[in-house]
Amino acid sequence: MSVQIELQPDWARINFAEGNISNGIKFADFHYFWLRHNCPCLNGCRHPTTKERLIDAAIIPLEIRPLRAVVTTTAEDSDVPAVAFFWNPISTKDDTGKLVASNEKEHVSLFPLQWLRDNSYSFDRSNTHELPPHDASLVTIDYKNYAPVPGASDEISILYKAALFDRLSKYGVAVIRNRGKNTEEIIYDFIDPSADVISTHFGRIEHLRTGNTENDNNDQLGYTNAAVRLHTDQCYSDNVPGFQFLHCIRPADVGGGNYFVHAESAANYLKTEINSRAYELLTTVPVTFDRKQSKFQAQLTSPILRLSDQVDQQTNERKLEQVRYSYFTQAAQNNVPFSQLREWYEAQQVWDKLLYREDFQIQAELQEGDVVIYDNYKVLHARNGFSGPRHMAGVYLASSDLWKHLGEAKERAQELTTQ
Repeated sequence: MSVQIELQPDWARINFAEGNISNGIKFADFHYFWLRHNCPCLNGCRHPTTKERLIDAAIIPLEIRPLRAVVTTTAEDSDVPAVAFFWNPISTKDDTGKLVASNEKEHVSLFPLQWLRDNSYSFDRSNTHELPPHDASLVTIDYKNYAPVPGASDEISILYKAALFDRLSKYGVAVIRNRGKNTEEIIYDFIDPSADVISTHFGRIEHLRTGNTENDNNDQLGYTNAAVRLHTDQCYSDNVPGFQFLHCIRPADVGGGNYFVHAESAANYLKTEINSRAYELLTTVPVTFDRKQSKFQAQLTSPILRLSDQVDQQTNERKLEQVRYSYFTQAAQNNVPFSQLREWYEAQQVWDKLLYREDFQIQAELQEGDVVIYDNYKVLHARNGFSGPRHMAGVYLASSDLWKHLGEAKERAQELTTQ
């Protein structure tokens, strides 16, 4: 039987066999909650006599996923192809509407292939988006493999910077192991000596540690040992720095691990795979970001997801240009009518649940001398709470300076490989 099933993280793809069932359709996609709601079984989902639906859509967890799925045949006719989905049991409603735990060990939904074909709501869908990158090995570089030796040419450093260019271009983040102890020296891994870092109201280099005395305006979460959840920096600024790197001076005794999400990919996944209405609200509803400290305050109002002003000629859509997301500087939301405020909060919650899925995140435990650099427009960053004297040096860079420097190294590296 040439029918195939692909179990994606949030939906199943049925690849139809050629013939009467497919009728020219190659495949169809089905949400898992839709499949579970439309289970045709007579064991609680349909009445055994009338075949009417008994299962209530309200009890189906929207995050439900099958345990497995197999291509088989219907129970009545071994010549009729079908697909069986196997689920963990879910609670059902009793006569009073209260949820009651199921006694099942496993629930089976057996769908005739023809029924799936006839009731499909997504034929040959091309506008899909993959999960954000979440494999740390894809973004990791060991500086020891590139470090120059005395008397050598600069070819090694050029190859190192070309590798940085590749990681940042594709993934928006790079983890550099064993880079060293000199933060000032590391700055020029990313920009020309003629350029400089972006100073903020915290200073030129932030020393993110408890008991901070080096920086101004140190009354903020970064200088405590508390967890700092996913966010982008400087959301309240008109000119948000394009990149930031964190240099590990000393790791925490316990905890303090960093994690990252490619927010541009996450937003596209939200739009095409999860909830287009949530995406629309996050790209249109303005949010005020307010950095209010004892000696500093700045405000800016913008949607969480900022789209380009012009429509892309190839896609006929406006591209996502910047993510501004910072729960700790988000002011009271007063830009939404009363009747729409719940809808906007629900959109934020759908978005946030996606960001905290393990298959969306890149985890990175930084050790002494390690560096992580990320695109502050496209990548969210966070850290876990910790104990012990953890110390990170944080530096902001202009995108134009970084791409100029690394781009030139990339061109030079390509020349070296062709010589």
